[in-house]
Amino acid sequence: MQLSRGAPRFNMPFEAGLAVAIARSRPDHQWFLLEARAHRMQKSLSDLSGTDPYIHRNSPRQVLVALTDALVRVSRQPTDEIFQLLRTEAVEIRRSYGTLFGARAFRDLVVVAVDFATRIHPPAAR
Repeated sequence: MQLSRGAPRFNMPFEAGLAVAIARSRPDHQWFLLEARAHRMQKSLSDLSGTDPYIHRNSPRQVLVALTDALVRVSRQPTDEIFQLLRTEAVEIRRSYGTLFGARAFRDLVVVAVDFATRIHPPAAR
């Protein structure tokens, strides 16, 4: 709830309710909540008890961290083995490009990660 000119605004709880309702009728619909402070949602939206919001502490950087955490909802996650192989390869990619954060270097990391993942955990036959 936000205060605007002294009047409380309930847009966010209302919108959260819509998202939850849609998810109940459409199993493919996913939703998540971001919250500035830990444990505040339990007081303001007690009906969602058992839901863990992503806490961002009013920090733009933490909002991005919370979003990327929330969007990691795929059933298959990288294994430690893939991470270790990628970490080793990242040293060479960094040496080649001087960074891991340029577009070309990042694309190379993605290609290598997909290759490792495909070799270690081949896709199921159809």
